[in-house]
Amino acid sequence: MFRLFTFLAGVALAVSLTAQTEVQQLKQETEQNELPAAPRSLENAYLAKLGDVVLAVVPVSPSASGQAEVFLLDLAAKSWRQLESLEGVSSKAGVASSNDELYLVGGLLNGSATDQVLQISLDGDQPVKTELQPLPQAVVSPAATLTSGTLYVADGSKDSAPANAVSQYLSLDPDSADAKWQTLDAPLGEPKAEGFLIKSVESIAYLGGSESNGAPTRNTPSYHARYGWSDASPQAIGTGKIVDAAKLGDSHAIALVQNPDNSLQAALYHMIGQTWVTIDPRLSRLPSDSRVIPESNGFLILSSSQSLEVSFSAPETNYGWWDHLSVALYFAVMLWVGFHFAKQSKNSADYFRGGHKIPWWATGMSLFATGASAMSLMAMPGKSYYSNWTFFAISIYSILALPIAMYFFAPIIRKLNFGTAFEYLEERFGLSVRLIGSTIFAVYQILGRMGGVLLLPSFALEAIAGIPMHVSVPIMGLVTIAYTFLGGLSAVIWTDTIQGLVMVSAVSGCLLLVFFRIDMPFSEMWSVVNAQDKLHTFDWGFTLTEENVFTVFLGIILVTLLGIGDQNFVQRVQCGPSLSSTRKAIATQMAVAVPINILLFSLGTALFLFYKQAPAELNPTMRNDGIYPFFAAQQLPPGVSGLVIAALLAATMSTISSSICSVSNLAVDDVYKRFFASATDTQGVFVGRIVTVLVGLFGIGSAFFLNFFETPSIWDLALRVVSIVTSTTVGIYFLGLFTQRSNEIGVLAGIVAGMAVTYWVSVEGILVFWLYPAAGSLVTIAVGYAVSLATGGNKKNIDGLTLASLQNRTGGLDD
Repeated sequence: MFRLFTFLAGVALAVSLTAQTEVQQLKQETEQNELPAAPRSLENAYLAKLGDVVLAVVPVSPSASGQAEVFLLDLAAKSWRQLESLEGVSSKAGVASSNDELYLVGGLLNGSATDQVLQISLDGDQPVKTELQPLPQAVVSPAATLTSGTLYVADGSKDSAPANAVSQYLSLDPDSADAKWQTLDAPLGEPKAEGFLIKSVESIAYLGGSESNGAPTRNTPSYHARYGWSDASPQAIGTGKIVDAAKLGDSHAIALVQNPDNSLQAALYHMIGQTWVTIDPRLSRLPSDSRVIPESNGFLILSSSQSLEVSFSAPETNYGWWDHLSVALYFAVMLWVGFHFAKQSKNSADYFRGGHKIPWWATGMSLFATGASAMSLMAMPGKSYYSNWTFFAISIYSILALPIAMYFFAPIIRKLNFGTAFEYLEERFGLSVRLIGSTIFAVYQILGRMGGVLLLPSFALEAIAGIPMHVSVPIMGLVTIAYTFLGGLSAVIWTDTIQGLVMVSAVSGCLLLVFFRIDMPFSEMWSVVNAQDKLHTFDWGFTLTEENVFTVFLGIILVTLLGIGDQNFVQRVQCGPSLSSTRKAIATQMAVAVPINILLFSLGTALFLFYKQAPAELNPTMRNDGIYPFFAAQQLPPGVSGLVIAALLAATMSTISSSICSVSNLAVDDVYKRFFASATDTQGVFVGRIVTVLVGLFGIGSAFFLNFFETPSIWDLALRVVSIVTSTTVGIYFLGLFTQRSNEIGVLAGIVAGMAVTYWVSVEGILVFWLYPAAGSLVTIAVGYAVSLATGGNKKNIDGLTLASLQNRTGGLDD
């Protein structure tokens, strides 16, 4: 009876608050499991989840000599145990945590404000306290957070009175022994104490805090490392102050808000839409000493009288059997294309070049589909949803760089007419350079591209369609292997064409539906979008360590130049009947890519507007990059959402089929035929098909390898390694095409030096990653040419292999 009364009272309170503030209630249901109550009141406690345990450091008294009791909650055993006490721990400190440490910043010690900064970790069952660089001034109740290895601290007060609040914003690298506190721009508005800094994907929200008169503040400024502070005054949740808050998912904060009777209610703040949502009526009257700890799919509520593990149920979607049928039909069409072209791929020219008879419009669609992976199909709307349009500027820069591919690379590649991009390197320098270049490209495609491209969309498929990763990855991989095995490049290009059309149709349809679902006039849409600067596109500030107009434009030029060593690009340049058709294909790629990029970024902005007015529809623990397929599965009618899932599959399979085909091409031409000169063309196609299967299986294996470890860190590492390894490509081909005296030893020395310098630049953060190819290639050119001169220069016949002598070459595709 008491539980029923409490539940009904909670419902009444939630309805009352909703009526007063018009705050929506989350539509996603929660599951709650009881945990043992804490052995002490947690009202002034510091908590952090360190692995599978929760560490609780509880000051004995705000005015005591700094003694704190330490407790540990074992989540697996569901039991508390007390550890050794700590001395010298302040009360009312700012709190931040990582997976391994708890940080306490400032606070009251011996009745006075302190500037101490403590790092508390666990050594087995023993708490370990380490003092870090002290604050520039002593403060009580500052706001703190740890993000990307940097500790941020805001405001606080000179003593326990909010009226004595100080305005400050500081940062420190806690892992550096000689690091000093850096002063950043102070937050907007009046200074406050008892607030919380909550990190979202790109910014830090400043929630809660007390004004000078002790009343809870309502403004919620947010800090972006590039754009500084921006103010927001979202709709209030209740009338009490926020007593605890933590990050949840990519863009939500879970907060405990004080009710008039001092009980607490749990609420969600959406940092992108700047809106509040209540969660569950059962969480509207929590004990006054409750504290919140985030988890991957929910959060913990801990107190001395009631503790709960709260998880969010799977969101309801419209995805069903009709959608499975749509996806199955898509797979069937892909396999049919492979069987259709199998009988037309009897020799190497057919299997790896499409017989030089692929129409320009199909080649152009293939170039587009190859570059448009499922990651970009998810990341572009995700980016404009949670941020702005700055990444769309890449499309504009790509158009400006288009003449390089059309009028410089295309004629050179067709004139040289080598089977692979790296066959040229042997003719110009030597076998070792050819094998290094070919190996670098193959490793990049299998480990740096295929694994991630297969893995990341599988998370969205599992969350939305209920297809587990260990099922979706093999299915995508095996179907792609099948049609690539059967039809070679022709099957890849024609399936790419179909897949490109599926992508365009799905994005266009979703965009129209979103706009029909937004219930606000266009003038209001425009004012909301402008108020949060969602259409910001160009960053004109000049610095070499951040993305801006200058660094990204130069980066796109360099990425375009990398095409000379991209076997995917080389294959498509050579598959058409003429140079004119090749140029039309390259132009077609941009003619499709730029409009669909506009649609994708527009879709993200439209989804921002939709979920700003309907924040209760969101999944609080979701990744922002999944917002597009999440909306499709949630809002589209049955059968139609399968089209969007098919678009994700299409974007994935078009990318990995190109990788498989290009790597098998290298295996045949750069290895098999190179070392077995007597091999027949039929044997070459047979080996190419065997390698196709092996490369595809390795790609599937690399996806499982990435998933076995911590995916984000492994993926980031893969991207860094790829950017370092490929950073010398432009320099290598520059030495080959533009110099006469460069030799094999010089180029090898240049490659080693270029990679080493690029690695150093990446570790030190001297350049933004867009400029890695510039650093690596400049060093490759300088060192390579100098070592070539020192070792006697070039001794080979290179007539027809440099730009100066290219006109002397015969046998090109357009001769």
